Amino acid sequence: MKKQLFVLFNYSKGIFTHILLNVFDLAEKGYEVGVIFESEACKLIVEYETKNYDKFERLKTQNLVAAVCEVCARAMGALEAAERQGLPIDGTLHGHPTLESWINDGFQVMLI
Repeated sequence: MKKQLFVLFNYSKGIFTHILLNVFDLAEKGYEVGVIFESEACKLIVEYETKNYDKFERLKTQNLVAAVCEVCARAMGALEAAERQGLPIDGTLHGHPTLESWINDGFQVMLI
């Protein structure tokens, strides 16, 4: 099985939308795929918690959120929103998600 992981650092709705389109496309084609929210991208979690953005809801319901950075979510005021939404929070690498486990599991990692 092909595996792709997107690590999103930027707070950009345009970039986020394009990442989501690709995540859904790959998932529909049988890839194991996920998104990690890092840095300023954590602000998207707060922004779309109360807005009806069907693509973000779909990302959550299809369990395509691989991780939310614990330290960055806290710094961006998004940790409580991530917890309320039941998103997986990871702080295994000095408070940040480690990519090693994903790489060892065969994922191709794209940093954005």
